[in-house]
Amino acid sequence: MIQPTRNRRAARSLVATVAVAAVLGVAGCSSDDPVKFKDGDHTKPVDEASGRDFAEARLVPERALDERQLAASAETVRKRASAGRLPVKSVTVRDGALVVRVAVKPSGDDTRQRLAAIVHTGQLSVRAVMDVTPYPTATNGPGGTAAPSGGPECGDPAVPRVDDPAAPLVACDDKATEKFTLAPAVITGTDVAKAEAKASLQGSGGWEIQLDWTQKGQAAFTTLTADAAGRDVPANRVAIVWDGRVLVAPTVRSAIPGAAVISGTYTEADARQLAGTIGSGMLPAGFRVESFEPGR
Repeated sequence: MIQPTRNRRAARSLVATVAVAAVLGVAGCSSDDPVKFKDGDHTKPVDEASGRDFAEARLVPERALDERQLAASAETVRKRASAGRLPVKSVTVRDGALVVRVAVKPSGDDTRQRLAAIVHTGQLSVRAVMDVTPYPTATNGPGGTAAPSGGPECGDPAVPRVDDPAAPLVACDDKATEKFTLAPAVITGTDVAKAEAKASLQGSGGWEIQLDWTQKGQAAFTTLTADAAGRDVPANRVAIVWDGRVLVAPTVRSAIPGAAVISGTYTEADARQLAGTIGSGMLPAGFRVESFEPGR
């Protein structure tokens, strides 16, 4: 049995399930053509055939990318949007950036925020925990309330951090209650065969994300959890890290010969978005929303 640690929404845990190896591929697209949905792309802000109105966003990479990287990024963004049920009409490479068109009415007023949430790098790593300390606090917040401190590794959870898989990492959980010293990564996002959002089987009404590994990833995960199970606190924990933040770091009681399930109080939308982002693979760079036209 695995005992979870706390993070942003609620306690989450890893449980053993049967692994399914179905390696995901990332298809490329030409810089001259948009990544299309079934009804194609349109050059006007209104799809005259259906009368639908579209918002348009320009996504700029944090560093310069070549045409091939931009084309692959366009496909990855489309996959992430589709998984999160964001009604993207097309993703087009244009002048060193991505231009994304989104159907306005189904997506709601939070379209810009939802786009910003899916264009982080999306770097996943699984690491052995070497040490854990409580996240320090200080009473220098507004009105004397407790405000977090403790260095950049415990900064704004919305800001991704560089995660070098080959190097140790100091990171905090999303709720900023613990600071972890982590060993170099044993597993990365390339070892994920499938990430799927599922309704919880525990009757909580919540949703969870199941990570199935490739053959290589499964062997590494089983070995990592077996090793952790034989260690003393706190080295009997394993951390799943997402863009430099600890998503979950449960205590491991025995080797896990199957998939990892991240469970808790995820909504369906949250679970689908996270699963879609993990399953779509990593972007070569993060993107920011440079401009956004909300449509009419």
